[in-house]
Amino acid sequence: MDTLEIEKKEARLNIENWIKEAEEKADELWNKDQEQVRLFFKGNDERKSIGIISSRDMVVFDGIEDYHLYADKSYLIDHYLNRHYNKRLFENIQNILDNRTDIYFDSNQKSIGFIKKNDKLVDCLFVRVIENKLVLFASTYKQPVIRIQNKRYKKITPAKKQEQ
Repeated sequence: MDTLEIEKKEARLNIENWIKEAEEKADELWNKDQEQVRLFFKGNDERKSIGIISSRDMVVFDGIEDYHLYADKSYLIDHYLNRHYNKRLFENIQNILDNRTDIYFDSNQKSIGFIKKNDKLVDCLFVRVIENKLVLFASTYKQPVIRIQNKRYKKITPAKKQEQ
């Protein structure tokens, strides 16, 4: 197994461990807002890798060399419990990164979106650069493709870097 495959496996384990912890603490965290979840994990809100971005796509992130996609534990747990409640969605992060069909720049949120089209639906992972790391900012799954067809989203390619 090569280094990238090992790192992808470790990222997936981070997600699986956080999902397991979310399920164990669901009664305490259900219907909390993101700030309340963050406060619950205060002092234990580590940011870990949850995916690997390919070298072909890293060129859209000017000056960033770390190809890991990170998330805060509280962010992932909050979005799992209080927004999506579907393990498959989070376990699908690496699949979206590996098989993205498009990359978009969200001019309103100043983030980069990895989009995987599935017929007339799209899965989206939006990423921001925070403290020189690529951090998951938003995720949506099985959304109508029309949601990314407005002026706010500009389709880009790895050859066309965007201002962030």
